[in-house]
Amino acid sequence: MVRSSYLVVVMLSFLFIGMLAYHGYARHSCCLSSYKKSDARDNITNSTIYIKDEKHVQCPLLKYGYYAGESIGVFNGTEVYKVSNGFAIRVKNSSYLINASEVFFFNWGFVAVRNESKVSTVPLIKFSVGQYGKTNMSTGNLTAEVPVVVLRACSYDGKPLWNLTLSGYAWAYDDREYGIEANGTVAPVVLATNTSDYLYVLVYQTSPRQFSDLRRYAPEDYFYVFGKNGTVRKFDLGGGYVPIRNAFLVSNGSYVLMGLEQPQLDGSPQSGYVMILNGTKVVWSRLFQMNDPSCLCYVVPGWGRIDEKGCAVFGLYDGEGRYCNGTLTFHRNSDG
Repeated sequence: MVRSSYLVVVMLSFLFIGMLAYHGYARHSCCLSSYKKSDARDNITNSTIYIKDEKHVQCPLLKYGYYAGESIGVFNGTEVYKVSNGFAIRVKNSSYLINASEVFFFNWGFVAVRNESKVSTVPLIKFSVGQYGKTNMSTGNLTAEVPVVVLRACSYDGKPLWNLTLSGYAWAYDDREYGIEANGTVAPVVLATNTSDYLYVLVYQTSPRQFSDLRRYAPEDYFYVFGKNGTVRKFDLGGGYVPIRNAFLVSNGSYVLMGLEQPQLDGSPQSGYVMILNGTKVVWSRLFQMNDPSCLCYVVPGWGRIDEKGCAVFGLYDGEGRYCNGTLTFHRNSDG
């Protein structure tokens, strides 16, 4: 009985993906393959929330009576320590632990990244199968306690600067014919890195493994550049039929390298996108199409590095791409 139920779920999952592909593929172009020379759409509008009432939004600082850690630097007169349970700062004669999963430090303050659960209104994606296999897809909104990622910027004296909550979506699957129901929430994946002045954050939506096509109904993917006063640049990366994969975001302290891959419905590569920034300026970017004869294999398999001159190396399926001083070259694995 268990094996039979498992087979039914697997078959329905493939049926679900096929139905979505049939009904939606002709009407929607995938996010990256539709880019023109401008590549990602750049929105300068600020999406961060400025703190007007500090009583309701506080910096994640805990009084730390004792610390024994390694000093990693001094920022605007504040010494920062790496301790066993995160990071601590020493302000005048007091020490504080920063309560966060990840922290980025600047002369103007720090940004704490926290995984939280909070009551939010998020998109709801519902897929149902009725009698005789009739399917229906609908979208709406749901207010519930959901997992979110919170970015909170603060000065070293504990004053909140800005706050941004990144949320995903809720989903529900209902097959009345076979009596199968499933639902859940999906939190976005957040990758972050920094230079001395800016925080760079890549935010992209995922999907349940058995229902990967839900992604095309989910919120867009974004790439942010943040400063002391909040959002400096915001790139709209769109949204595809299935989640992006093999994403990476690295910095050498002055330059930043970001890359990602957009797969097709069957999991094969479709396109990839790479961007290099110096501060807030886009130095170079390129979309790698699956039908591009100049590319070795389509796209980027999840790694890259960049040096202090802004010269970057990133992986391709057949080798690697190298960009330096305006020139992009391809090197097969056998080339060395």
